[in-house]
Amino acid sequence: MSRNLFYCRIGAGLGITCVTVTCLLTIDIVIAVEHPRLLIDSDRACSMKAAFSLFVMSTIAQFMMGIIDIVLLCKPKNEEATSNTECKHFKIIIHFCSGAGIFIASLIYGIKYPGRVRWSFWMALVAGFFAIANAVLWLLTQQTKRYLEKAGVNVKNLEDGKMADGTERE
Repeated sequence: MSRNLFYCRIGAGLGITCVTVTCLLTIDIVIAVEHPRLLIDSDRACSMKAAFSLFVMSTIAQFMMGIIDIVLLCKPKNEEATSNTECKHFKIIIHFCSGAGIFIASLIYGIKYPGRVRWSFWMALVAGFFAIANAVLWLLTQQTKRYLEKAGVNVKNLEDGKMADGTERE
């Protein structure tokens, strides 16, 4: 394993994504069990279909981000294209959009069905906060990297697990 300064954000992002997916799967399963014919039945309210669809799309997006993080953790760190394959901007956008989708779906679900607001609803809100936190993590670490580059620090050495001057860490 590399001791890269910016490598830990992939692991932290994967951990946060796993928690987010777990929380989202909870609300997906609860809604699917409570309303088994939700998407088939035309008598159901469109608001419930919209909320469920947003939850499912957010779950799929977060799962996809988890797969990307696993691939990034498993690939060799000494590849030249490493900085190009981290998909920083893509990850930030997907996490923010996923968090927004979760909050919108929770809002619809909570307003239209206030009697059904139970622990699974709160798990969905936690998932939304974790999705936004993951986007902020990637945003801040990328910004830190840019500030270091502007300050004249050799970020390539830091990415290789060395000190800024190129010497090995103790």
